[in-house]
Amino acid sequence: MDTIPDEHSKLSGREVLRYSRHLQLPQVGVTGQLRLRSAHALIVGCGGLGAPVSQYLAAAGVGRLTLVDGDTVELSNLQRQITFNENDVGLSKSEQTTKRLLALNGDINVRAVTEHLSVDNVETLFDSVDIVLDCTDNFAARYLINDVCKRAQLPWAYASIHQFSGQMALFEADGPCFRCLFPQPPVNIPNCSTAGVLGVLPGILGTLQAAEALKYLLGMPLSLASKLLMVEVADMQFQSFCMTQSEDCIACNGQQELDSHSEYYNTECAVDFAHNPATEIPAAKFLKLTTNQQTTQLIDVRNQDEHSAFNLGGINVPLDQLPAWLAEIDHDQQLLFYCQVGARSAKACELASQRGIQASNLQGGINAYLAATL
Repeated sequence: MDTIPDEHSKLSGREVLRYSRHLQLPQVGVTGQLRLRSAHALIVGCGGLGAPVSQYLAAAGVGRLTLVDGDTVELSNLQRQITFNENDVGLSKSEQTTKRLLALNGDINVRAVTEHLSVDNVETLFDSVDIVLDCTDNFAARYLINDVCKRAQLPWAYASIHQFSGQMALFEADGPCFRCLFPQPPVNIPNCSTAGVLGVLPGILGTLQAAEALKYLLGMPLSLASKLLMVEVADMQFQSFCMTQSEDCIACNGQQELDSHSEYYNTECAVDFAHNPATEIPAAKFLKLTTNQQTTQLIDVRNQDEHSAFNLGGINVPLDQLPAWLAEIDHDQQLLFYCQVGARSAKACELASQRGIQASNLQGGINAYLAATL
């Protein structure tokens, strides 16, 4: 971070009162609070991780926050994305988060960017930033953040969540990077839309991200520098592992180009396979097709536990068992697949098509169906 300008070398009486608990800490004090006030943090993603990250940085007095998120709030977000309430459904996540942060601390500057991070906007967004916080849910964004941060010599805090598990790391400019940890994108890794997540988990991981970011901005020693923290809330186990810099890392060696066509920047999130509009059926037409059971077979391709908890009828054939099931059925029968958000059912249509079987899937899955009928 840059040196604090002389004209900004004092705290107002209001700031002394607001940050009094910080000022009592020898590791913070007036100098540290001034460092936070002059800092600029970029938060990519305003969902489950972004909620605690943004609120704690705003509360701590980080002077400039830029929020990047192109999504709108959905009802299913409210189980874990505690920035929002029911009145926010359908509205921009970054704009609604901005309103909450300014209501929390009107002395800071918050900018909402209502678009997703991309090769086209990343370098502009990362300009004049002190630290980047990855609060996304996909590898494409993380590779892009990693590569630009390596080029710009910026630190960034990474976190990811899955069911009851999470991991977090702080990547410094001169240390091992995300590509050292994940040279290639993993395939078919479920996200919270398809595998679920305990609502409190992103709160835990996001709070840890915020803590490491504040420590960095304050110039304190970093507990997770060159380490990966693994969190298991099912049995409350915390473990950390040392990371090493790879000699073959294309980001560390400056060999990765920011190409919008790169496989790294276009990897699909988890099992969100490419959707085919030709096979998708809107929720409004779903009931009409399911009434004719003689010609249409309704199939839930989620796992058995998900089907037992709630379903829209039909039979349950989990996606991993579908190829064997398709090999045994009558090819003249029309199939109608559904899942939670439409990703697994899209893959089911692809598998059926490969066998010459006519199939459709519920667009947006159960979530879209329920949203249309509420």
